[in-house]
Amino acid sequence: MRIIIGGAGEVGRGVARALQDEGRDVVLIDPDPAAIKEAQSIDAFVLLGDVTRRHVLKEAGIKDAGIFIAATGSDERNMLVCALARDLLEEEMPLEKYPNRPHLLTIARIHDAGLIEDEGDRLSRWSGVDVAICAHDASIERLRAGLKSSSLNEVLPLGGDAWIVEVEVSPNASRMASFTLAQAEENIDGLPTAFTLCRKGQRAFIPKPETVIEVGDRLVFATIGEHTFKRISKAAGHDELPYPETPRVAIFGATPLGRQLASAYLEEGSLVTVLDEHLEAANELVGSEIGAHKRLDVIHCNLSDLDMLKEIELVDHDIAIAALEDDHDNIAIAMRAADIGVVRTGLVLDDSALARVVRRIGLTYAVSERRVAIDSILMQVHRRVPGHYQLMPSVPEIVAMSAWIGEGHSRIGEVIEKIERKADSFRIAFVERENTDGSRLMFRAKADMTVKAGDRLMLFVASDDVSTVEKLLER
Repeated sequence: MRIIIGGAGEVGRGVARALQDEGRDVVLIDPDPAAIKEAQSIDAFVLLGDVTRRHVLKEAGIKDAGIFIAATGSDERNMLVCALARDLLEEEMPLEKYPNRPHLLTIARIHDAGLIEDEGDRLSRWSGVDVAICAHDASIERLRAGLKSSSLNEVLPLGGDAWIVEVEVSPNASRMASFTLAQAEENIDGLPTAFTLCRKGQRAFIPKPETVIEVGDRLVFATIGEHTFKRISKAAGHDELPYPETPRVAIFGATPLGRQLASAYLEEGSLVTVLDEHLEAANELVGSEIGAHKRLDVIHCNLSDLDMLKEIELVDHDIAIAALEDDHDNIAIAMRAADIGVVRTGLVLDDSALARVVRRIGLTYAVSERRVAIDSILMQVHRRVPGHYQLMPSVPEIVAMSAWIGEGHSRIGEVIEKIERKADSFRIAFVERENTDGSRLMFRAKADMTVKAGDRLMLFVASDDVSTVEKLLER
C-alpha cells in the first residue's frame, strides 16, 4: 500500500522518514526545490510538483495509495488536496467499476484548533478530510507532564496514565551507576523497568538484566502515573523541588495556545496570570469564556520590561510558560523568566531542532508542535492496531506503541513470552486490565501472564519491526 504525503516540510519529512524506516512505500510531494533537496536523504519517491494538480497526484500513484497525508503549511490547502485526492481516485477507479477498491484514508494537519472545534464531525463531510490533526492539545499534555519533573530529558504519553520518560544517569546516582539493571531495580524500591539504554557513541538498545549502567547513560523507562517521575529522577541522581499541588502559573501570550494552557491550569485549580504585549489579544481573552474566572489575571504589558515583570511578582510564580507566535521570542522570554528565578519554565516551539537545543541547555523544558504533529499523524497511519504510536526523537531506532485486544482477538489466551517470541525486537512493558469494580489497572508485564479480551498492551519495538508487530496485534 502506497502512502502519499503532500508537503516536504519538517512534518512531512518526519512522517516519511518514520514510515521509510518501517519499509513502507512512500511518496513525498512539494513544489519547493529546497524542500525536495532536503528530503533527498529519505529513501522515498520524492516528487517536485504542486500537490493541488491532478497530473502530479497521478504521477505519485494515487491509484495505488491507501493513505493520503496533507502536511503543507496552509489549513485551506491541506483540506483542498484531501478532497482532490478523493475525487481523483474516484475518477480513476470509480466504485461501480472497482467495488472492492480500498477506502483512501485522508489525514490533514490543521493549525487552527478552533476550526476543528467549531466544525467537529461536519469537517469530514464537506472537506474530504477523514482525520484532522491539530497538535495543540497533545503539546499542552506533554508540556504540563514534562514540567512535573524538570530533570527529565523527555516525557511522552502512551495513553491512559502510561508514560515514557528519559533521564540521564548523573554521578550522584549512587544506587544505579556501576550496577547492573537487575541490581538497580533491587536497590531502588518501585523503580520501573528501563526498556531502552542510550550510550554515547553507540546505537540505542534494549538492555538486559545483566547490563551495567554507567554515568552519562540515558535510560528510557515505561512507567505508570505522573507521581513516579520524581522517583525515577531521584534514582538517576537528580534533586529537585517538590511540585506544588496547585501551582501559580504565568503564561506569556494570549494566543490560542496560551488560552488553552490557561484553561488547562485553571481546571486543576491553579492561579493563572496571562501576559501579552497586544491589547487586542488581552481584551479578547478577557471577553472569552474564561475571562471572568476569579483565579485568572490578564495583564497587558511590555514583556521585555524587567521592572514590570518584577512588579507582578513573576519570581513568586511556580511555573512560567512562553506561548507566543515566534519561536525565538518564546526562547528569549522563557530564559528571562528562568534568570529572574522561576524554578520551572517551559515553552512550545514549532521547530523541533530548536526544541532539542533548548532542552540540551537544560534551563527550560521545550515541546515542539511539529514533533507532536508527526506523532499524531503516525498514530492514525497505524490505526489498524488501535492505540498509541510514539516515536522517541532521541532514540529513533525504538518505537513505543499500545494495542487494544478486543473480543475475538487471535492473541487472547496466549502468554506474554509466547507473543514476544514472534518478533525479533519486541518487548511488552505493561498490561492495562479492567478490575472487578470496572476501573482499569496497570500491571507490569510478566512472561507467564495470559492476555485477556479488553487488555491494552504497552510495548517497545524496533522501528524496522513495526510492520511485523502490527500483523501480530491487528486482529
